[in-house]
Amino acid sequence: MHHRPFARSPEGRSRARAAAVLGSAALTLLLALGSDGVSAQATARWYIGTYSNDLLVWDEASEQVVDRIQMRNFIPTDLTVSEGKDRLYVRDASGQIIEVVDLARGEVIDELTLSGDSVSVRIGGFAPHPSNRSAVMQVMRYTKHADRFSVEGPFVLEYDIERKAVTDTVPVPDGIADNAGFRYSPDGETLYFFGRDIVATDADTYEEIDRWELSRPIEPGLGRTSFGTAPGTYDEPGVSTSLFRMTDPTQNRAMMGISRVRLADEEVEFFTLGPSEPVTRFSLAPGGTKAYALYSEIGRYEFWEFDLVGQRVSRRHPFAGRPRMGLQVSADGERLYVHVAGNTIDVYDSSTFELLRTVELDDDMTGVVILPGPGTTP
Repeated sequence: MHHRPFARSPEGRSRARAAAVLGSAALTLLLALGSDGVSAQATARWYIGTYSNDLLVWDEASEQVVDRIQMRNFIPTDLTVSEGKDRLYVRDASGQIIEVVDLARGEVIDELTLSGDSVSVRIGGFAPHPSNRSAVMQVMRYTKHADRFSVEGPFVLEYDIERKAVTDTVPVPDGIADNAGFRYSPDGETLYFFGRDIVATDADTYEEIDRWELSRPIEPGLGRTSFGTAPGTYDEPGVSTSLFRMTDPTQNRAMMGISRVRLADEEVEFFTLGPSEPVTRFSLAPGGTKAYALYSEIGRYEFWEFDLVGQRVSRRHPFAGRPRMGLQVSADGERLYVHVAGNTIDVYDSSTFELLRTVELDDDMTGVVILPGPGTTP
């Protein structure tokens, strides 16, 4: 394993990259987005959890449900896609069972649970190893006694998927909460834990090998930042492009901007946009030169378009939104989809923000995973 160590001194920790807020790293971000962005694809497939025992497969190009994968347990909720994009790990509504879906076959091939007899184990965080042979999961254990229930946890466990057995208890790094998020690197050699800091551990021994102290101000005079670490549909592997917030202590105001976090390189590149606004549901477009998000207040909803090359908000457009919304850009970049909270997908033209049509599904949605068509290259 080869790792570039994080700087250990207060002066060295991430500060070499801190000038990004004003110049060079912002340019690096934009050049990277322009040259290494995901190529636009004609279509993508959505895997949609529902309030039934079906997982819907929806095709963007035809806007039709092209398959229904019958689950063994009711209400598929949380969906996790494998690194190879060949499997889905689907947690049921009870939080006690994870079903394994083979995407090529379009069917459930296995299910995982730690519950049995008088013990119920609810699975929170779940990260499959890229090999699909093991996973790390965060769990709570509930034991029924004659006169009471006892609650233990949370624990982070290593689980052998092939043997269906817990093989280790994973130590949580110092300074990281027991219920923090975690994820494997694309090569499976590193397990990352996400808290105020990012801690890299060896995926075999769970020994800490690096610590990225993002909780510390990265530039004198700047407040604490909060960078996203979950990759979007059209991010490169191991990279996350997202909105972030920070505090300007001099003016005592919240600011917002766009960041790009590269875990393997231990780099963050970012630029600011201005005062913080109630803008969420950031979605990077294919090609990496644009992104979109939703401004959401009761009675006021807007599409925001970001020009990542020009480092600015390029357009704002009001629309008839709803209190709970998700946002996704189509694989060809020509449409915007507003979804979640119900059984409809509103289809908008990304150039005019005109509502084109509303797609109605048979069931209400619980969660969505989107996989672009074959040939997508970061």
